[in-house]
Amino acid sequence: MLREYELTIIARADLPESESGKLLSKYEKLMTAEGGEILQKSSWGVKKLAFPMKKAFRGNYVNYDFIGTSANLAEMERLMRIDDDVLRYMSVYIGQNVNVAKRKEQLAKIASAAREAANEFRERE
Repeated sequence: MLREYELTIIARADLPESESGKLLSKYEKLMTAEGGEILQKSSWGVKKLAFPMKKAFRGNYVNYDFIGTSANLAEMERLMRIDDDVLRYMSVYIGQNVNVAKRKEQLAKIASAAREAANEFRERE
């Protein structure tokens, strides 16, 4: 059964772009396996961490909103636990029996509202 999840991955910031791409594509393949689909991918960039994790002070944040199976999510979490390049991850169950077209439209509205709010904030400064 396909369910909707939100997954945030914090990877090492000192990884080269090619290694970071390989790391993320490995998990993206698991997300899209067995009929899964990535609804939205947001790269938040490199940010300073609140506290050191695995001797790292900065992390590369990537957020996914995807539809997949719970077995694939369990396998991703197992792999992330043992992967030295993944500092932290957090997965959140959103719902099941998701209408993909409506959800994509909803996520697009949320993203456009956030962009408008950011533009208004910049104009005020």
